[in-house]
Amino acid sequence: MLTESDDVNNTVVSIGMYERHLQRKDGNPLYGIPVVDYSAEELLQARQRDTQELHDFHKEMQTVIQQAIELDANVESEVILELRGKLDQLYGRCSSFGSNCDEHKQNIRKLIDLVMKAVWQAAGDDPQARMELEQEEMARQQHFRLLEYPLLADLMRPDTPIGSDELIPTMLDVSSDELEAALWVFDAEQLQQICSETDTLLQQRKAEGYELKEAWGKLQLMREHLND
Repeated sequence: MLTESDDVNNTVVSIGMYERHLQRKDGNPLYGIPVVDYSAEELLQARQRDTQELHDFHKEMQTVIQQAIELDANVESEVILELRGKLDQLYGRCSSFGSNCDEHKQNIRKLIDLVMKAVWQAAGDDPQARMELEQEEMARQQHFRLLEYPLLADLMRPDTPIGSDELIPTMLDVSSDELEAALWVFDAEQLQQICSETDTLLQQRKAEGYELKEAWGKLQLMREHLND
């Protein structure tokens, strides 16, 4: 069974989303029976994918920074909005790399603030435009707060390693605080379905000899959230 301190070929990198998800599944009956313990080779492969992902991020980050530096004072608004979109995407990718990328996240925020100044200036005194920008900024800050949770950082990636059949086991495997944050992403109908599928899964595992008391507690938390 793998642990967070395992070292493969004496090479340790910041825990990324591929290794993190492998660790979630390692020896965990929530993901399937028989329980699977992952090998050192699979851990190495996950770490290599995380390392490549970090390398690709750094290259794209440098490209976007250069684009920001070269912005003309009279640049068209479409160019600014495209650049802001790239920065938002980079922030989401960076959030899945762990605490070692906190400095990158701060730098991306600074660039977003810089770009947004130009957007605000373009809005001028238009009350409708300014109201929309305020709402957008509130949504962005809320999104960034959710990305502080590893589960959300991984789940919101378009290339997330969390398969659709692994969503519920993954939600049951995280801390209560992280689960509560994740529950706000789903609407009432989705939560009702999640609760139903979670109950089915836990009943099945119970019949197979797994009590999983903590997971049952997470189901209760889901139901309480749904009924609030």
